[in-house]
Parts: sequence; C-alpha cells; structure tokens
Amino acid sequence: MLYSAAVGIRALMLISVVVLLGAPIGIALSGPVRGTNTAAGLITAGLALLGVGLPLISVVLARADWSGATALLDRSAGGPPGIRLREPRTLIRPLAYTVMMLTIGGAIAVFAALVVLVSLVALISPLLTALGDREPIVIGLFTVSTVPQSVLASVIGAAVLTGLVVISPAFSRAHALVVLQMLTRPEQRLQRDLTVTAQSRARLVRAFDIERRRIERDLHDGVQPQLLSVSMTLGLALAAMPDDAPGRSDVARAQDQAKQTLGALRSFVRNIHPQVLTDHGLGAAIRELADTLILPIAVEDRLTGRLPTEIETNLYFCVTELLSNVVKHSNAGQAQVQLQRPAPGLVEVRVRDDGGGGAGAAHWDNGGLNGISDRIAALDGDLEIDSPLGGPTAITIAIPIPAVGKGYPND
Repeated sequence: MLYSAAVGIRALMLISVVVLLGAPIGIALSGPVRGTNTAAGLITAGLALLGVGLPLISVVLARADWSGATALLDRSAGGPPGIRLREPRTLIRPLAYTVMMLTIGGAIAVFAALVVLVSLVALISPLLTALGDREPIVIGLFTVSTVPQSVLASVIGAAVLTGLVVISPAFSRAHALVVLQMLTRPEQRLQRDLTVTAQSRARLVRAFDIERRRIERDLHDGVQPQLLSVSMTLGLALAAMPDDAPGRSDVARAQDQAKQTLGALRSFVRNIHPQVLTDHGLGAAIRELADTLILPIAVEDRLTGRLPTEIETNLYFCVTELLSNVVKHSNAGQAQVQLQRPAPGLVEVRVRDDGGGGAGAAHWDNGGLNGISDRIAALDGDLEIDSPLGGPTAITIAIPIPAVGKGYPND
C-alpha cells in the first residue's frame, strides 16, 4: 500500500514539475502575451526548460523507481540502469518510462487521488451531517442531505478504501515488473542470466562435494569398522582352532578375503574424499596421492594456511585427474605439482610432466579435461593448457579465493 501511494505521489509530482517547466509555453499560447517576439521567446524558454529538465527528471525518477521495484520484488536485476547524460542513448529507456508515467501513470494517479479524496469525504459525512447546519454535502455526483444518506455514503466510502487497500499489492507488483521491463537493458538481462547460471552451477558442485564427504564418512565410520571387526573375529577364531581342525583353511581364507576387502574399501574411501585432505590440507593430500603412483612426482607446496573447503576439494580432484592422465597417457618419466598463491585472493596449481604432450588436442565428451573445466568454471576459475606435440606439458589452474564472508564457506 505504501509502495502504491509513493508511486502515485511521484506521478503527481512529475506532472506538477513538467507543468512548471512548460509554463512559459502555456503563457505564450494562452493569449495575454502581446507581441510575436515575446511569445516566441516564451516558447523557446519553455522548450529549453523541458529539454534540460526532462532528462534530469527521467534520471531521478528511473533510479528512484528502480530501487523501489527491486526492493519490492526482493531480487537483483543486474544493477541499477547505467544512465549517463553524456551518452544520449542511455536516456532512451528512462525518457520512455517518464512519458509513460506522465500519461498512463498520471491518469491513474489523478483518478486514484480523486477516488481517495471523495471516499474520505464520504467516510466522514455522518460527522459532517451531524455537526453541520443541515446544508447538503456534495460528494462527486451525489448530494447527501440526511443522516441515512450519510451513513450509506460512509459505508460506500469505507468499502472503496478497503478495495484500494486490497488491490494495492497487485498494482504494486505490476508496476515493479513494468519498471524492470522498461529500464533493464538487454545486456543487463543477459548478465543476470549468466550470474544465475554460474551460481546454480556452483551450488550443484558444492552439493556434489558435500554428498561425497557424507558418503566417505558413512563408509569410514560405519562399514570400515564392521569389516575390521569381522577380520579380527576371524583371526581370534583361527588362533583358537588347532592346526588340524576341519574348516581351518576356510576360516583362514575368509580372513584373507576380509583383509583384502578392507584394503579395497580403504582405497575406495580415499578416492571419494581423503581424510588427510580434511585434516591437513591440500598439500599433504597431494603428497599422499603422489606416493601411491608409480611415477616419480615432486610436490612443491608454497601455500600458507588453509584454503576454503570447497576450493581444496575441487583442486584435489582436479590434480588427481591430471596426474592420472599423466600416468596413463603421457609416457612421462617424471612430473611436478606446484601449489602457490601468485597474488592475494588467488590460488594457482600447476602440473608439469616431460611426456609426449598433445593434451587437449583431441576432444572427447565427458573426458577428464572436460570434467576439470566444469569444476573450475563453477568456481569462476581459469584452466590453461600448454602442451605442444612432443612435450613437455604444463597445465595451470587458477581459482580466485572469495573474501571472508562471501563465496564458499569453510565448513
């Protein structure tokens, strides 16, 4: 209701200001001015005032209504309209909106103001009739002269005011949508859509990584201790059995299978989300990963402090995929991983190998590099591939670190 009232007041003020600016033209055309030169001067002055005043009024009105509309709809429309008086093309939309407010908006505002005024008079008409000197009260096209008529007029006025209150939310929302539609440039809509898409993709990656950690915890804290208990129980049973007892070999084989399953489960859990990454950070997790590979891998960790959890997790799995590609496809003799912060608010990971090169030369859908690109893009990062045929290969990942209180929480 307050929003609707504010829009109506701005429309009435806009009409008043435009009438004042065009007053010289009205004076010149009304007749009392004598002399052609005087009339021409007044018309010229009026046109000059309108030519200078309308753009300024449009800027103020557009920004005020933009702020109100975005606050009412509780959403961002890609930033306020970029209006610059030195660039006339940026004034086209505000001027069109101002013309609409002067015509359609002005008509609605004047009609609404008259309805409110007449309804208020009708609402207090019983009091006026009781205190008056029996003079009839004129309410629009109707005349109220008796107490019953005034009571009926009061009821009608209250109903009209109630109706205005009821329809004000729909009117306010419609006006806010019109404001955004008229004042939003196409490039702003595109930027807003891109921002929404990037945020949605980041949320999906974040949810996927959170689910991975949940699965890792369930396996680590639930299934793994149970398998360990089974292995220990079989070991105790095997120790209590004589060497020549029937079925001893079966119990021994069951214990070996339980140990193998436990080892496979530990490897599986480590691939889902290594515990060392949670406990000690990215550098320690990559060093542990390098120790499990058959290729000599040097890890140079220049990071100081911990990174946000989601950046650490995504960088770890990106490096895991890159090192896996090095081992499988590059025919390299050695590799190197560098972790560093080349600038404040930026983390960089570089994986090098002395293999045959050609990484990224061919394109496979759903390939490892595509997955890495998707992860990095979701974090607003960059992927740089330097891999000429014949080698060597250097793949660099750069991801911005969000400021404290923004971006990815260190959960």
